[in-house]
Amino acid sequence: MPSSKHGFREMGRELVFLSLYIYDLSRVSPAELSGFEWYDIMAGERAEEWAGEDFLFIPVKRRAEIYEFGKELLNGTISNLNKIDEIINTHLVKWSFNRLHSVDKAILRLSVYSIIYRYDIPAEVTISEANDLSNNYSDENTSNYINGILHKVKQEYRKNTLAENS
Repeated sequence: MPSSKHGFREMGRELVFLSLYIYDLSRVSPAELSGFEWYDIMAGERAEEWAGEDFLFIPVKRRAEIYEFGKELLNGTISNLNKIDEIINTHLVKWSFNRLHSVDKAILRLSVYSIIYRYDIPAEVTISEANDLSNNYSDENTSNYINGILHKVKQEYRKNTLAENS
């Protein structure tokens, strides 16, 4: 779970990943997800188990930054989900989209959104964060194929962009 030792963007990404995972499993509405009420409840009721005790000591202003960044990523991902899923499916090798684990879908959806729509976030940062998430939440070798898919998406959508060259 997010730790205050990480930057607010990293924590925001992790909230979005968890939200997309919940979305894939339960199909709750995007509005319910983007409010992060589920997270506030879990952090309040089982803070040490769920979020880590250090999260409770993050100032309210900093939490607002985490949530705001997370909401931007979550709403953008959900709004473009059909296109994102098509892109992921196009880049799968000897695998079908329906066979992906919900954890891996969540990581890929968030990351593909960031690569193709968020030029303010370097693609290498997105890929590195995706690898961290897959190492923390998915199977042992998952980061290899997630890394491969994301590098292909980066080559296709970020080729020769100013954001990547600066």
